[in-house]
Amino acid sequence: MQQINPLKSVSGTLIVPSSKSYAQRAIAIASLCDTGTLLKNLTDCDDVIAAQNVVKTLGAEIKKDNRDLHFLKPILKKINRDHEINCAESGLSTRLFSGFSLLFDQKFKVTGTGSINNRTMEMVIDALQQFGKVVISEDGCLPLTISGKIKNYEIEIDGAVSSQLLTGLLIIAPVLEKDTVIHVHSLKSIPYIDMTIEILSDFGVEVKNKAYKAFYIKGNQTPKNKLYQIEGDWSGASFLIVAAALGGEIRLEGLNPKSKQADKKILEAITQFGSNYCWENDALIVKKNKNNAFVFDATHCPDLFPPLAVLAACAQGKSTIKGVSRLTHKESNRALTITEEFEKLGIEVHLNGDEMHIVGKGESTFVKGGTVSSRNDHRIAMALALFGLRTENPIFIEHPEAIDKSYPGYFEDLMKIIG
Repeated sequence: MQQINPLKSVSGTLIVPSSKSYAQRAIAIASLCDTGTLLKNLTDCDDVIAAQNVVKTLGAEIKKDNRDLHFLKPILKKINRDHEINCAESGLSTRLFSGFSLLFDQKFKVTGTGSINNRTMEMVIDALQQFGKVVISEDGCLPLTISGKIKNYEIEIDGAVSSQLLTGLLIIAPVLEKDTVIHVHSLKSIPYIDMTIEILSDFGVEVKNKAYKAFYIKGNQTPKNKLYQIEGDWSGASFLIVAAALGGEIRLEGLNPKSKQADKKILEAITQFGSNYCWENDALIVKKNKNNAFVFDATHCPDLFPPLAVLAACAQGKSTIKGVSRLTHKESNRALTITEEFEKLGIEVHLNGDEMHIVGKGESTFVKGGTVSSRNDHRIAMALALFGLRTENPIFIEHPEAIDKSYPGYFEDLMKIIG
């Protein structure tokens, strides 16, 4: 149980933790390099640790040195044995590393823990079967047991639920023996695919993208060894940015102002809300100003829903956030979780098709104290803590340890900037 006491104001400077999205991609790609790659500035969150454990299981030899990760040997592609990987509760690692089964003819089993076992893997199963693999699942969910040879290198996938599978295929296809063509329908979270293509390019791997509907990847490519710096995490920073928009001023260091990360869009949302921001010597400064209601489309950045919902609850009037359909297959059903947990604090949330409507009361907003639950969802725990800026009574968050998935030091950092 995490107790959040009434918070007065926000002020100070923080270094943003590094992006777990970039880190997991970099770990996967580095495991395919011949040897010698160094990844710098990794955060020890659960998802990044899961990715490291997967590549070690597949034979990579790595050495951790504080926030740096040295790759001494790549994964063993030709070893003649079965494999079983555990991706913990990471959706990205699960869908990404399922694609690594294409490297092996032997049995390749993918397992996980917690809520990931209830999240659909139908898109993974369908894609691997198109390649020619035999896939056994638990009613479309984990565990997956994958075996057989590749028979086809041109497939079609549906990108409406998640872009994570496509990310995995774009990372593994370049090292396959033949050229691969991937046709994609209704791709969502496009910025995450831009991120994947960018990091592959940084490692010397070429992917041709035709309007996000078809991807052409030459085979027999080998990622180049390099030193790669993991940039700051806009997803985690979005909660700190909202804290400043509600309660004062903050200076955030470590963010890339030209980042491909989808959640950089939080700056557009706080601009609508009426906050001010600027860049000063590569640091982002956010200042509280107005509390305007807003309309925001989060279809391609669904992880922003929790901090945006807090922002909307404190706006003057009704705000609308679009893209609710993207929230079903997260650590929790975030649309229902936000509706039900916010209601416990006296906040009115309505779902209408693909839209979430939240009735805010501006700066006069004071939520009820009491007990709420993260539902074991890291981003819900982080969002609920922000209501300390709008309450006169303590808030108690059940299952606060969920934050370990992406930002283990979040509560400590939040307390550092509270006046």
